[in-house]
Amino acid sequence: MLYQVYAGAYTDKENTEGIYQLELDTEKETLRVVRSYRESDSPSFLAVTPDYLYAVSEREDSGEGMVSAYRRNRKNGDLAFINSIVTQGTAMCHINVWPDGRHFSAANYMSGSVFTGRIREDGSLGGVCSFCQHESMGAGANPVRQDGPHVHCTQLSEDGRRLYLADLGLDRVFCYDIGKDASLTLSKENAQIYLPAGEGPRHLVFRNQGRFMYLTAELGNKVFVYETKDGGETYENIQTVGTLPEGYEGVNTAADIHFSMDGRYLYASNRGMDSLVLYEADASTGLIETKGYYGAFGKCPRNFCITPDNNYLLIANQESGNVVLCRRNADTGELCGKADEVEIPRVAFVTVVE
Repeated sequence: MLYQVYAGAYTDKENTEGIYQLELDTEKETLRVVRSYRESDSPSFLAVTPDYLYAVSEREDSGEGMVSAYRRNRKNGDLAFINSIVTQGTAMCHINVWPDGRHFSAANYMSGSVFTGRIREDGSLGGVCSFCQHESMGAGANPVRQDGPHVHCTQLSEDGRRLYLADLGLDRVFCYDIGKDASLTLSKENAQIYLPAGEGPRHLVFRNQGRFMYLTAELGNKVFVYETKDGGETYENIQTVGTLPEGYEGVNTAADIHFSMDGRYLYASNRGMDSLVLYEADASTGLIETKGYYGAFGKCPRNFCITPDNNYLLIANQESGNVVLCRRNADTGELCGKADEVEIPRVAFVTVVE
């Protein structure tokens, strides 16, 4: 099986290529870079649809954010630049294309804001629909990382009525009601999710038609599990599990989180320990159980993904600058060693499509 893979990397004077197109051959267990694209500055997060690719520009010094659109050739994976739009906010770090294919949401980490935007029928980016700036009264429990609001991701609810935002700086998952043309209005108070001080929520995923929410706490090195019993009006914390083995004393920050394709296993990445932790998930209760820890074959596993056949896992190691192809046991969830790797300087994101 051949898969098309896309990676996003930080750019600078030494590394000017931001988006990388790769090919994964599962029969040969090889991974190779096909070509690269330089239209986007520091595209640290990508969103890929069958016909288009959208990239953030995580720029801190310009005082503005930027999103870029590319047309994607389904047959060979090649990208053709369409357009870019400049937005409010700095250090955009996450983009989410909505299921309707006509709207998207993006998170600005440094400025602590979120906005929604339009996608035209030809895949090009239109204007901004809504913009929300988070505010804080002062530094949080971690005065360095929580000096103000820092929005790290946006996720749409399963029914498409609400948008959830993990704000690392404010220890809160914000919930917004979605109105006409992707407008955002802060939901009622009981829909907001507050974490203990200093946990630093980063990324979240839903499971079982939105009944369960799984959230990585970057600073606290935990996975928080939430359940809703009223269709998403409120979420209750039902479990909190660490991402590190007992007795680990090194510096670490938790990062990405993903389910296997069959929903049986959950993974989270550890930067510092440089590992992935494996959990088994109970479909009926939503609870997870730690099953093991696996090396990332590099430093700072910022992002990872699982192939559609469930047999491989790809890891983007930012500090060591490599994308690693790992074998995966689909029955047990275990990672079974490195199959191949490619060098990509300062790589921050990787995703795979058929």
